[in-house]
Formats: sequence, structure tokens, C-alpha cells
Amino acid sequence: MCCVKSTFNYYKMKLLKNFLLLSFRTDRLKYRIKKDFPQLTFYSQPRKNLSELVYIESLPAESFMDTLQFSSTDESTCTDESDVDQQPQPIKVFDVNPKKTLFDASLIKKSLADKPGMVCPWPPTSSDLNMKSALDIVPLELFNFMSWVTGSSEEPTLSEMVNVSDDTYPKILSICQDIVYLASGGRKQTPKALSLGLTTRHLTGSSQLLTILHKLGHCSSTSTIIGFETSLAELQLATQGSIPKGFGRSIPAILVWDNIDFGEETLSGKGTTHHTNGILIQNKAMISETVKPREFSLPRGQRTLKAKSVTMFEYHLTKRHGPTDVRSDIEIDEKYFVANLKSANNLDLSFIILKYLTSSYDDHLPGWTGFNCEIDSTIFPKSAIHYMPVIEASPTDMTTVNTILIKSVSVADSFQLSNILLVFDQAIYAKAQQIRWKDPELSKRLVIRLGEFHTTMAFLAIIGKVYKDAGLQDILIESDVVAQGSINGVINGHHYNRSLRAHKLLYEALQRLRFSVFLDSLGENDAIPIQKEMTNLELAYGTKTLSEYLITEDYIILVDKFETFVSQKCKENPTFAFWSNYINLVQTVLMFIRATRQSDWTLHLSSLRCMLPWFFSYDRMNYARYAPAYWLEMMRLPISHPELDVNMFKDGNWTVHRQDNSPFSSIACDQAIEETCNGDSKTKGGIVGMTLNRGAVQRWILAQPERAAITRQCEEMSTMDKPHRKRKDLDRSRLKRDEGSICALISTIDSMINPFDNPGELVSISSGVVAGDSITKDLLSSKEKGAQALDLFMQNRLIKNPRRFLCTNQEYEIENFF
Repeated sequence: MCCVKSTFNYYKMKLLKNFLLLSFRTDRLKYRIKKDFPQLTFYSQPRKNLSELVYIESLPAESFMDTLQFSSTDESTCTDESDVDQQPQPIKVFDVNPKKTLFDASLIKKSLADKPGMVCPWPPTSSDLNMKSALDIVPLELFNFMSWVTGSSEEPTLSEMVNVSDDTYPKILSICQDIVYLASGGRKQTPKALSLGLTTRHLTGSSQLLTILHKLGHCSSTSTIIGFETSLAELQLATQGSIPKGFGRSIPAILVWDNIDFGEETLSGKGTTHHTNGILIQNKAMISETVKPREFSLPRGQRTLKAKSVTMFEYHLTKRHGPTDVRSDIEIDEKYFVANLKSANNLDLSFIILKYLTSSYDDHLPGWTGFNCEIDSTIFPKSAIHYMPVIEASPTDMTTVNTILIKSVSVADSFQLSNILLVFDQAIYAKAQQIRWKDPELSKRLVIRLGEFHTTMAFLAIIGKVYKDAGLQDILIESDVVAQGSINGVINGHHYNRSLRAHKLLYEALQRLRFSVFLDSLGENDAIPIQKEMTNLELAYGTKTLSEYLITEDYIILVDKFETFVSQKCKENPTFAFWSNYINLVQTVLMFIRATRQSDWTLHLSSLRCMLPWFFSYDRMNYARYAPAYWLEMMRLPISHPELDVNMFKDGNWTVHRQDNSPFSSIACDQAIEETCNGDSKTKGGIVGMTLNRGAVQRWILAQPERAAITRQCEEMSTMDKPHRKRKDLDRSRLKRDEGSICALISTIDSMINPFDNPGELVSISSGVVAGDSITKDLLSSKEKGAQALDLFMQNRLIKNPRRFLCTNQEYEIENFF
């Protein structure tokens, strides 16, 4: 120890000659030594009361000691002490002066008392509850002290906040906020105390959990949080008429309205809640208007919100009729729209060929959705979504629908829009159009769309009805693609995701079987160029040049040969034709969905036109009546609402973009309200259990936008920013399972009857039942019957005489196998 001490004194005197004493700081000594002597190594011992060891690994201790210059006194002393056998002494912790400890604690306590709390009007909003505002209320001394106590920093300074790791920073800041809240007895609210409490209520709706967190000192009390939520609802009422955060004036907007029902348990079954929810959507308002700081505060402590009555606008329906301004010069024949589907058809066929080629590979290609995510590169900015005040009435009532339309016009006025787009499901759409078609002002100000989500479900039900007894139900159950208890929901389309997945997998399995039959039918001279093009297709996909390859002449020739083969076989083999029709129906659904995912308005109208005959063929009377009216109105938008046609539809702003990091991800507006407002309402933190309390329901609805924003801020304060996750359709486990399901479907079909390799009469491929001549004729001519009925309806009920719009349609009741 003497040698080390002497060495230190030597260098101390030497260093002090070169530095001004006034500028020398002890806490910078280690930094200066590291800078001037980079060969030194510093070793921090596990115990904080022990000094660091400094040594040079590359230099032997003997040579280092020889270079030192000591005085004779130091040398003799060192020699004397080295001759004495020294026993190791236990390390003792320095004695701590209790008075000094109390004095240091009082300094931190004083800094807590001197530091002001949150400086913002009540109630604080999401812009007030963030990491920056949390840092503003935490004293410097407290933050640094907690960093030293937890071993997160050893920088002894009080001139600035010490540096800690990114992972530790939010934890220390959280502890400091708890201390601020505790030291003030709850009088100083902190961003963590309010945001965590409201987030817990938002996600769970559990007062018990909220009380536990409060008792442990992590958030505000249940009473405070409920009062906070009430104040947020009152703030929404006080600022009604202003533009919501994230929205902008004079930018096209969409309003979506839908019913939401709560099946409360009542003795008679009557008296259950039927409300109308709405959301406001804007796609182009990336930068909201400048929001002026709020200068007023609302009173605290009020827990209950007095329910405000909603003004309802009575409506009494008189004689009904159809649209009166349908143009007769609109081309309605389907053949004029098939060309718009050609590129989508070619892309889907390339997907089938690639899956056929790589079916034996270890690395499986993704399914239809994942495949399009990989090849698509268009990413839309995230849409802004705002929850509208709830209307406490069922949308099946004409007065409620009239109130919706009038409120929508007032929203358009507040946004300074000459017209606004509305989206409904078919039931509300029919009532809304009956009111709008009779009111010239509403016809001018409002454009009403039929929701694609519910339209797709209706079309899936048609596919299920046609093919259920032909073998569809048995194939899906036998292959374990759908459980027997879920098959009805899949067949009727009510289980949307499950139904769509089942049809996509069976579509792909049947396409592989049909393409395999096509390859087997080729002669040697034809097979070689086809195989060559298939190889080129696989190469183009691997080199990311698929889009360029799909427009080459060689690939077009391949597609033409395949379509010619299918067309010829359909004329010869009724079973081949019947199941080829299934492929065409699923293909139509996929094109309709592709239009939404890519916000392709032309593809949307063209694919919908191909769907219309089937609504007539299989007696979906409501869609058979209103879907053609919707299609014709959308076709004349360039004349009736040219500005909206350009800004909303041509620019791809008619869908909802809930993601801004993945292509092929836009969704339908009526699906968006199901996933947001309706979905949130029925969660544990929703309004289930409080539907009979009008004030509580209104508080939940009105506070929802700020509550959701504060929840996001709470997640950011905990650094819970989720990394970008690839689509689940691209997960390796999902690819493996989907490929296994397709192989199971192919194996199941082969064990029954392969519809593409069974010449003869039309049969059920699962039971082998032969369809009679009348059934065969009905099934194979169903589209032609529907097309004829559609043409007569549009000509006679929409274009020439809209007053006969609501006359009864003929039901065809097409025969099936059973």
C-alpha cells in the first residue's frame, strides 16, 4: 500500500503543475486519466464501497516499479513494511453519520416540495401525459439519487441528470413519479399515476385491479380515475363542433354507422340495448390543424356524467321508390368490365403455378394474402379514426336513420365540405337511401356506399349454398380444415375469417388439381415450352421481377392455352364445369377483396359487377335489389359528384388504412367499425355491464378518443413500442400449416372423386350421387338466369321506371343435389 500511496503522491504533484487548480474537478479525474493513459485498465469491484483497481496488463510489474522515482524515506519505509508478514484484514464499511444522512434526505425532500406539479388545465389530455411532462415534475436530485441507489449510474454530479441506459430510464422515472405522488399525499398528480390508472380501466374495466395498483402506490385512486374520465367526456362536450385531433378541414371524410346490440339477460328477452355507433375517418389529414392551447379548466371531483338527450329528427315514410337520376348511357353489360379483371386473374394464376412448382420444397410459399403482401409495395399512411357520440336508438327505425343523415350533414359543414361519404351495411343502406332519394339536398350533400365487408359475407353465403351438398361440407370436415361444430358458420359466411380461409385453401387445392390435369393433357411438343415458361416464372418471382414477367407475350400465351383447355373441358364434362365455376366464384371474391386491400376503385366496381348476377340466381333479394342501385350510383359519380370522385375514389381514399408498415392491408369501412368502435365496446374495458346507465355509456363513448390516446402514451412511457411484426400469413408455422391443409384437401378429394378427372354426368364428389338432368341444367345455367334477371331489373326498375324499384322480384329456387 505504501508503494501505491507514494506513486499516487508522485503523480499528484506532477499533474498539479500542469493544471489550474480552479478548473480541476475530482469527478473528471478518471476521464483525464483514461484520455492521457489509454493503456490503463480500470476494474470496478462488485462492492460499491471499494475503489476501482487500475493496472496495465501488458507491462510487467517489475519493469514498471523500476521506472518510479521515490525518495529515500519512501523507499526505506516500503522496504521495512515489506519485511513484515501482514495478515489480511477484513474490509470495513465506513461509519455513516446519521445526522449527515438525515440532512441529505432533507435536501431531496425540500426539492420535492419546491418542484411544482403538472402545469396544465384540468383534465390533462394525451399531449400533457408523456415522458417529457413526467421529467418536468421529477427533481434532479431525486432522479440522480435513485440512479445511484439502483447502481444505474456512478456519475457524481448534481449539475445535470446522470446518464442511464435506455432500458433503465423509464423504470427510474416511474419510481421517481411514485415518490412524487406519495410525498405530496396524492395532491400532485403525475403523468404515470393518471395514465396508468386510465389505461388499466380502459383495458380491463376492473375497479378491483385499479384499487390494488393504487394501494401499492402505482396510480391514482379509482375515484380520481373515474372523475378524470368524466372530465375528459365533459371536455369533449365542451369542444363539440371543433375538428378532432389528427383531422383537417376541407379534406374528404368518411362516416360509418352501424348497429351495436347487447344481449343483456332479461326475464322476457325484451328490453335489451340497441344503439347506433359511428366513426369518422380521414385518410389525407397527415398533419392536423394547429391546436391552440386550452385556456380553461373544468371542475374536478365530479364522477358522474349527466346524460345529455340526443335530438332525434322524426321521419314518417311515405310512398317509396328507387333512384331518379340514373343515367341511361351507362354501359351495364358484364363483358365491358371483364377486361379490368385480366391483370388480377393473371396474377392469381401465377400464384397457383408457383405454389404448384414449390409444393415439394421445404420452404413453402405463403398463401394468397401473404403472397400479395410480398409482391405489393404500396403502403398508405395510417387513417385517422374518431368515435362519434352514440345514438341511443336502433338504426332499424327510420327516425334514427334520418337523424344519422342530418347529423352527417352537420359534420360535413363543420369540416367545410360540400359533400361527405357515408358507409352502411345493407339493412341501414336500404333505409338511408329511401330517405335520401326523396330529398334533393341530401342527395347533393351525401354519397352513400354499401359496405364491402357485409357484401363479401353475403357472397360467401351464396357459394356455401350452391356447393354445400355437392361435397363442400364433407371435404372441409374430412380434411380437418374446419371443425364439424363450426361448419355452419363457414358455409353461411357468418364466421368471416374462418370461412374465407377455408375457401382460399380449397380454391388453391382445386386449382392445383385442375392445373395438373392440364399438364397431363399436353403433348410432348406443347409440354416443353410450357415447362420452360413455368421455370421462367419461378425465376422471375425469385428475382423480384414478377410484375414485369406477367405482361410478357410468352406468359400471356401460357395463360391463353390454360384458359382454352378449361373452356373446352367445361363443355365436355359437367362435373369439371361445376367445380370450375366454384373456382371462378372464389376468384371473384378474391378480386373484390384485392380491390379493397389495394384501394383499387376500378377493380372494385368491375368485380362487384361480376357478383351481381349471383344475388339474383340464389335469391338474395335485398342485395339483388340494392347492390345494382349502388353500383349504378357509383358508376355515375364522375357526373353527380366529380370532386368527391377524384379526391376520394381515384386517389384510393375510400378504404381504411389501420397499418402504415405493411402493403396490401387496407380494409373496408364497415369492417373498420366492427374492429374499432364495436369491438372496443364489448371488451372487458368496454360498456358491457353499464348499458342501462345512460350517463356511463355516454361517458365511455365521449372519452374514448382521449382514453385511447392516453393509453398509447402510457405504452410509450413504458417503452412498449412494439417492433414491426410481419403479417401472420408470412409466419413459418402458418405457411407449414396451410400447406398441410392443402395437401389434406387434395388427398381427401382424391379419395372421393376428382372433379377434373371424372368424365360423365354431374355427381356429388363426396357422396357419388348423380344429379338429374333438370338439376344439372339448373346448376350449370344459374349464372345465365341471374344475368338475365339482373339486366331486366336494371333496365326496367332502375333506368326506365324507378317507381317499380320495390316491386317483388322473382325467386328462382334453383334445385340442388338434396
